[in-house]
Amino acid sequence: MPDIWINVPFINIDDRNLAERYGLSMPYCAFVEVLDSLGAYKLQSDLEETYRKNPSERDAFDKDLLKLNEQINLMDMLLNRRAFRIFHLPGDSTHTWYSPGDDLSSFSGKDSMFVSRIFEWYLEEVSSSLKSGDWKTPDEIAGMIDTYQQAKSYGVDISHKCMEAEVKYNRLNAFKYCRIGYLIFGGSSLLLSLLSLVGYGRYRKLKGIFFILILGVFLFQMYGMALRWYISGHAPWSNSYETMVYVAWATVCAGLLFMRRSYLVFSLATIFAGVLLFVSGLNWMDPHITPLVPVLKSPWLMIHVAVIVAAYGFFGLSCLIGLTNMSIMSISVSNNFDKIKELSILNEISMWIGLALMVAGTFLGAVWANESWGRYWGWDPKETWALITVVVYAIVTHIHLLKSRMTVWLFNFLSVLAISAVLMTFFGVNYFLSGMHSYGHSGDISGALIWVASAFIAVFILGAYSYAKTYKYIN
Repeated sequence: MPDIWINVPFINIDDRNLAERYGLSMPYCAFVEVLDSLGAYKLQSDLEETYRKNPSERDAFDKDLLKLNEQINLMDMLLNRRAFRIFHLPGDSTHTWYSPGDDLSSFSGKDSMFVSRIFEWYLEEVSSSLKSGDWKTPDEIAGMIDTYQQAKSYGVDISHKCMEAEVKYNRLNAFKYCRIGYLIFGGSSLLLSLLSLVGYGRYRKLKGIFFILILGVFLFQMYGMALRWYISGHAPWSNSYETMVYVAWATVCAGLLFMRRSYLVFSLATIFAGVLLFVSGLNWMDPHITPLVPVLKSPWLMIHVAVIVAAYGFFGLSCLIGLTNMSIMSISVSNNFDKIKELSILNEISMWIGLALMVAGTFLGAVWANESWGRYWGWDPKETWALITVVVYAIVTHIHLLKSRMTVWLFNFLSVLAISAVLMTFFGVNYFLSGMHSYGHSGDISGALIWVASAFIAVFILGAYSYAKTYKYIN
Protein backbone atom coordinates (compact mmCIF):
# COMPACT_ATOMS: atom_id res chain seq x y z
CA MET A 1 0.00 0.00 0.00
CA PRO A 2 2.58 2.61 -1.10
CA ASP A 3 0.03 5.43 -1.31
CA ILE A 4 -0.52 5.13 2.44
CA TRP A 5 3.08 4.52 3.51
CA ILE A 6 4.52 7.59 1.77
CA ASN A 7 2.57 9.71 4.27
CA VAL A 8 3.65 7.83 7.39
CA PRO A 9 6.45 9.64 9.31
CA PHE A 10 9.02 6.97 10.24
CA ILE A 11 12.24 8.09 8.51
CA ASN A 12 14.57 9.06 11.36
CA ILE A 13 16.29 12.50 11.39
CA ASP A 14 18.79 13.47 14.12
CA ASP A 15 20.24 16.66 12.60
CA ARG A 16 18.10 19.77 13.21
CA ASN A 17 20.00 21.77 10.55
CA LEU A 18 19.16 19.04 8.05
CA ALA A 19 15.47 19.11 8.94
CA GLU A 20 15.28 22.92 8.74
CA ARG A 21 17.17 23.11 5.45
CA TYR A 22 14.70 20.82 3.66
CA GLY A 23 11.56 21.55 5.67
CA LEU A 24 11.34 18.08 7.22
CA SER A 25 9.63 16.99 10.43
CA MET A 26 11.67 15.85 13.44
CA PRO A 27 12.46 13.30 14.77
CA TYR A 28 10.65 11.43 11.98
CA CYS A 29 9.56 12.56 8.56
CA ALA A 30 7.39 10.99 5.87
CA PHE A 31 8.70 10.00 2.44
CA VAL A 32 6.48 12.58 0.74
CA GLU A 33 8.27 15.39 2.63
CA VAL A 34 11.56 14.88 0.73
CA LEU A 35 9.84 15.70 -2.57
CA ASP A 36 9.00 19.25 -3.67
CA SER A 37 5.75 20.37 -5.30
CA LEU A 38 7.00 19.15 -8.72
CA GLY A 39 8.03 15.75 -7.37
CA ALA A 40 11.79 16.51 -7.48
CA TYR A 41 14.12 15.17 -4.81
CA LYS A 42 15.02 18.00 -2.39
CA LEU A 43 18.38 16.52 -1.39
CA GLN A 44 19.72 15.98 -4.91
CA SER A 45 21.94 19.05 -5.39
CA ASP A 46 23.53 18.83 -1.93
CA LEU A 47 24.09 15.11 -2.38
CA GLU A 48 25.96 15.68 -5.62
CA GLU A 49 28.20 18.22 -3.89
CA THR A 50 28.81 15.81 -0.97
CA TYR A 51 29.76 12.94 -3.26
CA ARG A 52 32.31 15.17 -4.99
CA LYS A 53 34.13 15.66 -1.67
CA ASN A 54 36.89 13.39 -0.46
CA PRO A 55 35.48 11.15 2.36
CA SER A 56 37.96 12.65 4.83
CA GLU A 57 36.67 16.18 4.02
CA ARG A 58 33.01 15.46 4.78
CA ASP A 59 31.66 17.15 7.90
CA ALA A 60 28.88 16.03 10.27
CA PHE A 61 26.19 17.58 8.04
CA ASP A 62 27.46 15.63 5.01
CA LYS A 63 27.47 12.36 6.95
CA ASP A 64 23.94 12.93 8.27
CA LEU A 65 22.84 13.79 4.74
CA LEU A 66 24.25 10.53 3.38
CA LYS A 67 22.63 8.61 6.23
CA LEU A 68 19.24 10.19 5.48
CA ASN A 69 19.66 9.56 1.76
CA GLU A 70 20.37 5.89 2.47
CA GLN A 71 17.10 5.56 4.40
CA ILE A 72 15.15 7.32 1.65
CA ASN A 73 16.70 5.14 -1.05
CA LEU A 74 15.74 2.04 0.89
CA MET A 75 12.20 3.34 1.27
CA ASP A 76 12.07 4.14 -2.46
CA MET A 77 13.19 0.61 -3.30
CA LEU A 78 10.47 -0.83 -1.09
CA LEU A 79 7.76 1.42 -2.53
CA ASN A 80 8.74 0.60 -6.10
CA ARG A 81 9.29 -3.12 -5.41
CA ARG A 82 12.99 -3.09 -6.20
CA ALA A 83 14.21 -4.13 -2.76
CA PHE A 84 14.01 -7.90 -3.24
CA ARG A 85 15.74 -9.64 -6.15
CA ILE A 86 13.78 -12.88 -6.38
CA PHE A 87 13.73 -13.75 -10.12
CA HIS A 88 16.74 -15.31 -11.83
CA LEU A 89 17.05 -14.83 -15.61
CA PRO A 90 17.33 -18.32 -17.17
CA GLY A 91 20.52 -18.89 -19.14
CA ASP A 92 22.19 -15.68 -17.91
CA SER A 93 25.91 -16.39 -17.48
CA THR A 94 26.26 -13.45 -15.06
CA HIS A 95 23.59 -14.95 -12.76
CA THR A 96 21.67 -11.67 -12.60
CA TRP A 97 18.64 -11.54 -10.32
CA TYR A 98 15.70 -9.18 -10.83
CA SER A 99 13.17 -7.66 -8.49
CA PRO A 100 9.46 -7.25 -9.39
CA GLY A 101 9.96 -3.49 -9.93
CA ASP A 102 12.85 -3.87 -12.39
CA ASP A 103 12.63 -3.88 -16.18
CA LEU A 104 11.60 -7.49 -16.85
CA SER A 105 11.70 -7.28 -20.66
CA SER A 106 14.70 -9.65 -20.73
CA PHE A 107 12.39 -12.52 -19.80
CA SER A 108 10.47 -14.26 -22.58
CA GLY A 109 7.57 -16.66 -23.06
CA LYS A 110 5.97 -18.20 -20.00
CA ASP A 111 8.75 -16.86 -17.82
CA SER A 112 7.81 -13.32 -18.80
CA MET A 113 4.15 -13.86 -17.87
CA PHE A 114 5.10 -15.48 -14.57
CA VAL A 115 7.57 -12.86 -13.28
CA SER A 116 5.41 -9.90 -14.39
CA ARG A 117 2.23 -11.10 -12.67
CA ILE A 118 3.09 -13.41 -9.76
CA PHE A 119 4.21 -10.72 -7.28
CA GLU A 120 1.15 -8.50 -7.85
CA TRP A 121 -1.03 -11.56 -7.35
CA TYR A 122 0.84 -12.35 -4.14
CA LEU A 123 0.30 -8.81 -2.76
CA GLU A 124 -3.40 -8.93 -3.61
CA GLU A 125 -3.78 -12.17 -1.68
CA VAL A 126 -1.79 -10.77 1.24
CA SER A 127 -4.24 -7.84 1.43
CA SER A 128 -7.12 -10.29 1.54
CA SER A 129 -5.43 -12.47 4.14
CA LEU A 130 -4.86 -9.47 6.41
CA LYS A 131 -8.64 -9.16 6.62
CA SER A 132 -9.62 -12.83 6.64
CA GLY A 133 -6.70 -14.29 8.64
CA ASP A 134 -6.43 -17.19 6.17
CA TRP A 135 -2.87 -17.29 4.72
CA LYS A 136 -3.24 -20.47 2.66
CA THR A 137 -3.26 -18.79 -0.76
CA PRO A 138 -0.32 -16.40 -0.14
CA ASP A 139 1.70 -19.36 1.13
CA GLU A 140 0.88 -21.32 -2.02
CA ILE A 141 1.97 -18.40 -4.24
CA ALA A 142 5.21 -18.05 -2.24
CA GLY A 143 5.73 -21.77 -2.90
CA MET A 144 5.31 -21.14 -6.63
CA ILE A 145 8.03 -18.45 -6.51
CA ASP A 146 10.26 -20.87 -4.63
CA THR A 147 9.67 -23.59 -7.23
CA TYR A 148 10.50 -21.13 -10.03
CA GLN A 149 13.73 -20.12 -8.29
CA GLN A 150 14.82 -23.72 -7.86
CA ALA A 151 14.02 -24.56 -11.49
CA LYS A 152 15.56 -21.50 -13.15
CA SER A 153 18.58 -20.62 -11.02
CA TYR A 154 21.16 -22.62 -12.96
CA GLY A 155 24.60 -22.49 -11.36
CA VAL A 156 23.30 -20.83 -8.19
CA ASP A 157 22.80 -22.81 -5.00
CA ILE A 158 19.70 -21.71 -3.08
CA SER A 159 20.10 -23.47 0.23
CA HIS A 160 16.95 -23.88 2.31
CA LYS A 161 19.11 -25.07 5.20
CA CYS A 162 21.08 -21.82 5.02
CA MET A 163 17.88 -19.76 5.04
CA GLU A 164 16.54 -21.74 8.00
CA ALA A 165 19.86 -21.18 9.77
CA GLU A 166 19.58 -17.42 9.23
CA VAL A 167 16.05 -17.36 10.63
CA LYS A 168 17.29 -19.36 13.62
CA TYR A 169 20.27 -17.02 14.05
CA ASN A 170 18.01 -13.94 14.09
CA ARG A 171 15.63 -15.51 16.58
CA LEU A 172 18.41 -16.67 18.90
CA ASN A 173 19.96 -13.20 19.16
CA ALA A 174 22.93 -15.04 20.65
CA PHE A 175 25.28 -12.12 21.21
CA LYS A 176 22.68 -10.13 23.15
CA TYR A 177 22.23 -12.97 25.65
CA CYS A 178 25.99 -13.62 25.75
CA ARG A 179 26.49 -9.95 26.66
CA ILE A 180 24.03 -10.28 29.55
CA GLY A 181 25.60 -13.56 30.68
CA TYR A 182 29.17 -12.24 30.60
CA LEU A 183 28.26 -9.09 32.53
CA ILE A 184 26.21 -10.87 35.21
CA PHE A 185 28.40 -13.95 35.74
CA GLY A 186 31.65 -12.04 35.19
CA GLY A 187 30.56 -9.35 37.64
CA SER A 188 29.64 -11.97 40.23
CA SER A 189 32.99 -13.72 39.72
CA LEU A 190 34.83 -10.43 40.11
CA LEU A 191 32.98 -9.74 43.37
CA LEU A 192 34.01 -13.15 44.72
CA SER A 193 37.61 -12.53 43.63
CA LEU A 194 37.71 -9.16 45.39
CA LEU A 195 36.21 -10.63 48.55
CA SER A 196 38.88 -13.35 48.48
CA LEU A 197 41.54 -10.69 47.92
CA VAL A 198 40.61 -8.79 51.08
CA GLY A 199 40.38 -11.96 53.17
CA TYR A 200 36.66 -12.77 53.26
CA GLY A 201 37.00 -16.44 52.24
CA ARG A 202 37.87 -18.40 49.10
CA TYR A 203 34.40 -19.26 47.72
CA ARG A 204 35.77 -22.17 45.68
CA LYS A 205 32.41 -23.85 45.04
CA LEU A 206 30.76 -20.60 43.97
CA LYS A 207 33.71 -19.78 41.71
CA GLY A 208 33.41 -23.23 40.13
CA ILE A 209 29.69 -22.67 39.48
CA PHE A 210 30.29 -19.30 37.85
CA PHE A 211 33.13 -20.77 35.78
CA ILE A 212 30.76 -23.43 34.38
CA LEU A 213 28.11 -20.77 33.65
CA ILE A 214 30.64 -18.52 31.89
CA LEU A 215 31.95 -21.48 29.92
CA GLY A 216 28.38 -22.21 28.82
CA VAL A 217 27.96 -18.60 27.65
CA PHE A 218 31.31 -18.84 25.85
CA LEU A 219 30.22 -21.98 23.98
CA PHE A 220 26.90 -20.32 23.11
CA GLN A 221 28.82 -17.37 21.63
CA MET A 222 30.93 -19.80 19.60
CA TYR A 223 27.71 -21.39 18.32
CA GLY A 224 26.39 -17.95 17.27
CA MET A 225 29.66 -17.16 15.48
CA ALA A 226 29.60 -20.55 13.74
CA LEU A 227 26.02 -19.92 12.58
CA ARG A 228 27.02 -16.51 11.19
CA TRP A 229 30.00 -18.10 9.41
CA TYR A 230 27.75 -20.76 7.85
CA ILE A 231 25.15 -18.21 6.74
CA SER A 232 27.56 -15.68 5.25
CA GLY A 233 29.98 -18.20 3.77
CA HIS A 234 33.01 -16.34 5.14
CA ALA A 235 34.83 -15.91 8.45
CA PRO A 236 32.76 -13.70 10.80
CA TRP A 237 35.33 -10.92 11.29
CA SER A 238 35.01 -8.86 8.11
CA ASN A 239 33.65 -5.57 9.56
CA SER A 240 33.56 -3.59 12.81
CA TYR A 241 30.59 -5.46 14.28
CA GLU A 242 31.97 -8.91 13.57
CA THR A 243 35.48 -8.09 14.74
CA MET A 244 34.09 -6.64 17.97
CA VAL A 245 32.28 -9.94 18.62
CA TYR A 246 35.46 -11.82 17.76
CA VAL A 247 37.59 -9.68 20.10
CA ALA A 248 35.10 -10.49 22.89
CA TRP A 249 35.56 -14.18 22.16
CA ALA A 250 39.37 -13.83 22.05
CA THR A 251 39.33 -11.97 25.37
CA VAL A 252 37.48 -14.80 27.11
CA CYS A 253 39.99 -17.22 25.53
CA ALA A 254 42.77 -15.15 27.09
CA GLY A 255 40.96 -15.23 30.44
CA LEU A 256 40.63 -19.02 30.26
CA LEU A 257 44.36 -19.25 29.56
CA PHE A 258 45.18 -17.39 32.79
CA MET A 259 42.38 -18.76 34.95
CA ARG A 260 44.50 -21.32 36.83
CA ARG A 261 46.95 -18.57 37.80
CA SER A 262 44.38 -15.93 38.66
CA TYR A 263 40.59 -16.19 38.87
CA LEU A 264 40.56 -12.39 39.12
CA VAL A 265 42.07 -12.06 35.63
CA PHE A 266 39.50 -14.53 34.27
CA SER A 267 36.68 -12.45 35.82
CA LEU A 268 38.08 -9.25 34.31
CA ALA A 269 38.29 -10.88 30.87
CA THR A 270 34.68 -12.01 31.13
CA ILE A 271 33.41 -8.54 32.07
CA PHE A 272 35.47 -6.98 29.27
CA ALA A 273 33.90 -9.42 26.79
CA GLY A 274 30.46 -8.32 27.99
CA VAL A 275 31.40 -4.66 27.51
CA LEU A 276 32.67 -5.39 23.98
CA LEU A 277 29.42 -7.15 23.09
CA PHE A 278 27.53 -4.19 24.56
CA VAL A 279 29.49 -1.85 22.26
CA SER A 280 28.77 -4.13 19.30
CA GLY A 281 25.05 -3.64 19.97
CA LEU A 282 25.18 0.18 19.78
CA ASN A 283 23.37 1.89 16.92
CA TRP A 284 26.55 2.84 15.04
CA MET A 285 27.42 -0.83 14.61
CA ASP A 286 25.82 -2.62 11.66
CA PRO A 287 24.98 -6.27 12.50
CA HIS A 288 23.62 -7.11 9.03
CA ILE A 289 25.14 -10.07 7.21
CA THR A 290 26.37 -8.66 3.90
CA PRO A 291 28.54 -9.88 0.99
CA LEU A 292 32.27 -9.26 1.21
CA VAL A 293 33.79 -6.37 -0.70
CA PRO A 294 36.11 -7.69 -3.46
CA VAL A 295 39.39 -7.02 -1.63
CA LEU A 296 38.25 -9.18 1.32
CA LYS A 297 37.45 -12.21 -0.83
CA SER A 298 40.66 -13.95 0.07
CA PRO A 299 41.68 -16.79 2.40
CA TRP A 300 44.02 -14.26 4.01
CA LEU A 301 40.94 -12.63 5.60
CA MET A 302 40.53 -15.60 7.92
CA ILE A 303 44.25 -15.84 8.75
CA HIS A 304 45.44 -12.22 8.97
CA VAL A 305 42.39 -10.72 10.68
CA ALA A 306 41.97 -13.66 13.07
CA VAL A 307 45.57 -13.35 14.29
CA ILE A 308 45.79 -9.58 14.54
CA VAL A 309 42.37 -9.13 16.15
CA ALA A 310 43.12 -11.89 18.66
CA ALA A 311 46.08 -9.72 19.71
CA TYR A 312 43.61 -6.95 20.56
CA GLY A 313 41.92 -9.32 23.02
CA PHE A 314 45.19 -9.88 24.91
CA PHE A 315 46.00 -6.15 24.83
CA GLY A 316 42.54 -5.43 26.22
CA LEU A 317 43.07 -7.94 29.02
CA SER A 318 46.46 -6.36 29.75
CA CYS A 319 44.75 -2.97 30.01
CA LEU A 320 42.23 -4.34 32.52
CA ILE A 321 44.95 -5.93 34.66
CA GLY A 322 46.79 -2.59 34.66
CA LEU A 323 43.63 -0.79 35.79
CA THR A 324 43.08 -3.37 38.51
CA ASN A 325 46.63 -3.01 39.79
CA MET A 326 46.38 0.78 39.90
CA SER A 327 43.10 0.47 41.79
CA ILE A 328 44.73 -1.86 44.32
CA MET A 329 47.66 0.59 44.65
CA SER A 330 45.20 3.40 45.32
CA ILE A 331 43.61 1.43 48.18
CA SER A 332 46.60 -0.18 49.89
CA VAL A 333 50.05 -0.96 48.50
CA SER A 334 51.63 -2.39 51.67
CA ASN A 335 49.02 -5.12 52.23
CA ASN A 336 48.79 -6.18 48.58
CA PHE A 337 52.26 -5.66 47.13
CA ASP A 338 52.78 -9.40 46.46
CA LYS A 339 49.39 -9.56 44.68
CA ILE A 340 50.32 -6.47 42.63
CA LYS A 341 53.59 -8.11 41.54
CA GLU A 342 51.78 -11.36 40.65
CA LEU A 343 49.20 -9.51 38.54
CA SER A 344 51.99 -7.49 36.92
CA ILE A 345 53.65 -10.73 35.80
CA LEU A 346 50.35 -11.92 34.27
CA ASN A 347 49.96 -8.49 32.68
CA GLU A 348 53.38 -8.84 31.05
CA ILE A 349 52.67 -12.39 29.84
CA SER A 350 49.38 -11.25 28.29
CA MET A 351 51.15 -8.34 26.64
CA TRP A 352 53.92 -10.55 25.22
CA ILE A 353 51.32 -12.94 23.72
CA GLY A 354 49.45 -9.97 22.22
CA LEU A 355 52.67 -8.50 20.85
CA ALA A 356 53.68 -11.81 19.26
CA LEU A 357 50.26 -12.11 17.61
CA MET A 358 50.39 -8.47 16.50
CA VAL A 359 53.78 -8.88 14.84
CA ALA A 360 52.72 -12.13 13.15
CA GLY A 361 49.44 -10.54 12.00
CA THR A 362 51.28 -7.53 10.58
CA PHE A 363 53.58 -9.77 8.54
CA LEU A 364 50.59 -11.81 7.32
CA GLY A 365 48.90 -8.54 6.36
CA ALA A 366 51.93 -7.63 4.25
CA VAL A 367 51.63 -10.92 2.37
CA TRP A 368 47.91 -10.24 1.77
CA ALA A 369 48.71 -6.69 0.62
CA ASN A 370 51.15 -8.08 -1.93
CA GLU A 371 48.51 -10.49 -3.20
CA SER A 372 45.78 -7.82 -3.40
CA TRP A 373 47.69 -4.65 -4.32
CA GLY A 374 51.05 -5.85 -5.59
CA ARG A 375 53.16 -4.43 -2.74
CA TYR A 376 54.03 -5.63 0.75
CA TRP A 377 54.09 -2.23 2.45
CA GLY A 378 52.86 1.17 1.32
CA TRP A 379 52.59 3.27 4.51
CA ASP A 380 48.81 3.19 4.31
CA PRO A 381 47.31 4.66 7.54
CA LYS A 382 46.24 1.20 8.77
CA GLU A 383 49.69 -0.25 8.10
CA THR A 384 51.40 2.69 9.74
CA TRP A 385 49.29 2.49 12.89
CA ALA A 386 49.76 -1.27 13.10
CA LEU A 387 53.51 -0.61 13.15
CA ILE A 388 53.04 2.14 15.77
CA THR A 389 51.07 -0.32 17.94
CA VAL A 390 53.87 -2.89 17.68
CA VAL A 391 56.47 -0.27 18.67
CA VAL A 392 54.36 1.03 21.57
CA TYR A 393 53.86 -2.42 23.09
CA ALA A 394 57.49 -3.37 22.43
CA ILE A 395 58.52 -0.35 24.53
CA VAL A 396 56.06 -1.11 27.35
CA THR A 397 57.14 -4.77 27.59
CA HIS A 398 60.73 -3.59 28.18
CA ILE A 399 59.90 -1.09 30.93
CA HIS A 400 60.99 -3.63 33.56
CA LEU A 401 64.60 -3.06 32.42
CA LEU A 402 64.52 0.44 33.89
CA LYS A 403 66.37 0.71 37.20
CA SER A 404 63.65 2.43 39.17
CA ARG A 405 61.63 1.44 42.22
CA MET A 406 58.53 2.83 40.51
CA THR A 407 58.85 0.39 37.59
CA VAL A 408 55.85 -1.71 38.66
CA TRP A 409 53.57 1.34 38.75
CA LEU A 410 54.95 2.70 35.46
CA PHE A 411 54.48 -0.63 33.69
CA ASN A 412 50.84 -0.95 34.75
CA PHE A 413 50.09 2.68 33.94
CA LEU A 414 51.61 2.40 30.45
CA SER A 415 49.81 -0.91 29.82
CA VAL A 416 46.56 1.05 30.17
CA LEU A 417 47.65 4.01 28.03
CA ALA A 418 48.98 1.69 25.30
CA ILE A 419 45.42 0.58 24.49
CA SER A 420 44.96 3.98 22.80
CA ALA A 421 47.23 2.76 19.97
CA VAL A 422 44.96 -0.27 19.53
CA LEU A 423 41.83 1.92 19.49
CA MET A 424 43.38 4.13 16.81
CA THR A 425 44.44 1.12 14.72
CA PHE A 426 41.14 -0.72 15.13
CA PHE A 427 38.66 2.18 14.94
CA GLY A 428 40.33 5.51 14.30
CA VAL A 429 41.95 4.69 10.98
CA ASN A 430 38.67 3.37 9.54
CA TYR A 431 36.62 6.37 10.62
CA PHE A 432 38.99 9.35 10.60
CA LEU A 433 41.60 8.61 7.95
CA SER A 434 41.07 7.74 4.30
CA GLY A 435 43.03 4.82 2.97
CA MET A 436 42.88 1.40 1.37
CA HIS A 437 41.68 -0.18 4.63
CA SER A 438 38.63 2.06 5.13
CA TYR A 439 36.12 -0.60 4.09
CA GLY A 440 35.35 -2.23 7.45
CA HIS A 441 33.53 0.54 9.30
CA SER A 442 29.81 0.58 9.99
CA GLY A 443 28.82 4.13 10.88
CA ASP A 444 29.61 7.36 12.68
CA ILE A 445 31.40 6.99 16.06
CA SER A 446 31.63 10.66 17.02
CA GLY A 447 29.36 10.07 20.03
CA ALA A 448 31.70 7.36 21.34
CA LEU A 449 34.64 9.78 21.38
CA ILE A 450 33.19 11.58 24.40
CA TRP A 451 33.17 8.33 26.37
CA VAL A 452 36.72 7.46 25.27
CA ALA A 453 37.99 10.90 26.29
CA SER A 454 36.20 10.65 29.64
CA ALA A 455 37.70 7.21 30.24
CA PHE A 456 41.25 8.47 29.64
CA ILE A 457 40.73 11.45 31.94
CA ALA A 458 39.63 8.98 34.64
CA VAL A 459 42.73 6.85 33.91
CA PHE A 460 45.04 9.83 34.43
CA ILE A 461 43.31 10.69 37.73
CA LEU A 462 43.62 7.08 38.90
CA GLY A 463 47.22 7.00 37.71
CA ALA A 464 48.16 10.12 39.65
CA TYR A 465 46.53 8.88 42.85
CA SER A 466 48.05 5.39 42.60
CA TYR A 467 51.47 6.94 41.88
CA ALA A 468 51.28 9.03 45.03
CA LYS A 469 50.31 6.02 47.18
CA THR A 470 53.01 3.80 45.65
CA TYR A 471 55.70 6.46 45.94
CA LYS A 472 54.83 6.97 49.60
CA TYR A 473 55.05 3.20 50.27
CA ILE A 474 58.39 2.73 48.48
CA ASN A 475 60.02 5.78 50.03
